[in-house]
Amino acid sequence: MQGVVVINGFLNGPKFREPAEMVVEAGRRHDVDIRIMHSTDIVSPIGDRDSIADATGDPDFFIFWDKAVKLARDLEDCGYPVFNTSECIRLCDDKALTHLRLRSRGVPFPRTICSPMSFGQSYVEWMPKVLEHLSYPFVAKDCFGSFGEQVRLVTNEQQLLDEGRDGAPKIFQEYIECNGEDIRIEVVGDRAVAAVKRKAPAGDFRANATHGGVMTAYEPEESEIELAIAAATAVEADFAGVDILRTEDGPVVCEVNSNAHIKNLRNATGKDVSDDILEHIIGRVR
Repeated sequence: MQGVVVINGFLNGPKFREPAEMVVEAGRRHDVDIRIMHSTDIVSPIGDRDSIADATGDPDFFIFWDKAVKLARDLEDCGYPVFNTSECIRLCDDKALTHLRLRSRGVPFPRTICSPMSFGQSYVEWMPKVLEHLSYPFVAKDCFGSFGEQVRLVTNEQQLLDEGRDGAPKIFQEYIECNGEDIRIEVVGDRAVAAVKRKAPAGDFRANATHGGVMTAYEPEESEIELAIAAATAVEADFAGVDILRTEDGPVVCEVNSNAHIKNLRNATGKDVSDDILEHIIGRVR
């Protein structure tokens, strides 16, 4: 059996290659030949399987550690199994779509408002409408972004108006006080295979490791496991990192990541979930 891990052709630093390299190593342990390819190296007319086969060596499956939704969809339409699917990538890449899907499946999350469709034009005059439903402080997130890079805390009117100036699609969420902590649970198939608690550095509310968050192994409660599996199932994920916040009313989903960084997870827990991911994929393909 042969597979290809697809990573972005423009983001080739260690942070982006490490998960793919872990999957390659897992392939060696399971006697599966897996290669890494850049998305920019898979160029073919839409629907031309022969061109795809020539470019990729015609593998048995593709694993996407990228967000190239259109390429993933074309591979699927040409008959290749793709993990995660293009639909999962599409839903997880856009935070507004993620929460709309979670809502349709009855999965709880913080109170959320989507920005208007402005076609890139400023929506500063619209921004005060957010205060009809949220109060300071609240969280602003660009719909597209990773590693907590495009997440901000809005605490005053100037910051409120600034959020509308660039015209970017965003969501605005109630701020949940959780002492700078969240939980990430890695779900593979219908199982929670690893979990960590993440603690934000002093002066920040984001617990992402990229911003100095500290990860420690964590034994999730049953309600948290059930929530993580429900969230991953809602976005049709074969594997996903589900971020959870604890509230007085129970856990809620913060985000669902279709290509979470699994090396940080291994460093914190000693658990290499690339084996779980690959075993799941092998079972699906066979």
